[in-house]
Formats: sequence, C-alpha cells, structure tokens
Amino acid sequence: MTLQENGILRKTDNVSIRIDSDLSNKLHEKSNEQKISLNTLINHLLEKQVNWNELANEMGWVSMFRSTFRELMDSNTKEKIQKIAETTGTIDLKNSLNYFYGHINLDSILDLFKKRCQSMNVQLRIIPINTSIKIIIQHDLGKNWPLFIIKQMNSILNEIEYRIINEDYNNQGFSFEIVKIGDE
Repeated sequence: MTLQENGILRKTDNVSIRIDSDLSNKLHEKSNEQKISLNTLINHLLEKQVNWNELANEMGWVSMFRSTFRELMDSNTKEKIQKIAETTGTIDLKNSLNYFYGHINLDSILDLFKKRCQSMNVQLRIIPINTSIKIIIQHDLGKNWPLFIIKQMNSILNEIEYRIINEDYNNQGFSFEIVKIGDE
C-alpha cells in the first residue's frame, strides 16, 4: 500500500497493535480536535518519536519552560549570547547534525532547524528565492534568541561555504537569507 503525504507517495505497511483503552480514547479525541485521521495522527506521533524525541534525548537536548528559557536568554548580554552560540552552540549543532544525519550539508542543517523549531512550537517558514533561501521565524523566546540562532547558524554555514545575509529583527520575529558564498 502507498500513502501520499505532501505530494510524495510512500510505501506503507499494515501493523496491528493492542493499546490501552484510555490511550485509544485520547488518541481519537486528539485526532478529532486536529481534524485529521487517527492513522495520520499516529504516524505523526511515531515519526516525531523516532526521528526527533529519541535522538534529541540521546544527544543531551533538554526541555524547559518557555518563560525560563526566555529569562535565561535575556539575562545575558547580546555579546555573551553570541559568544556561546559561536563556541559551544556551534559544537553542539555540529555534533547533532553528525548524529542525526551522518553528515553536514545545507539540507541537513535546514531539516534539523525545522525539526528544532517544530519541537519548540516556533513558527518557521523556509522560502526558496532565486539564489537564496529566506527563513522567517515568529517566536516568543526573548530578544536574544534570534542573535543566538543567527550566530550559531552562520558559524556552521560558513564551514560549508554558505552565509547569512539580510538579517531583519522586529518585536514578533526575525528573518534572514542563506546564500552560497560568492553568489550574494
């Protein structure tokens, strides 16, 4: 059997499992709330568990309350946040990319960033524009979080001959473009 998701046909398998009745009821409620089929919901939950939660836990990623995260981001100076992003943040990102994908390239960086934003409930758009890729982010993670992301991303992108241009910050979010070095 095949499943079409985002215009892509994928091979599927039929699997029969037994689950607790209370869990089954919660899954049905959630699928009704989200107006998606139970099958789609379960596939999304399993995909997130296998392709994000397990790997993120193995790599040492931690979860925290948004308000705590925002306070940590904003209680440090911009310079300190950018220094952390450029050093430890970049090393952690490189290790995560290698662990998740086995390599570092633009596609793996964008995919990990997309998954990271999804796990943090941060709104993200990735828009290809001619010779660049525009990233637009809406968030409530503090004034210094965009500075951390830009510095961390630019550090890793420089290693694969890309860079960030056209950074734009406002109260609701930020945006930037990724270009191949020499194409800007």
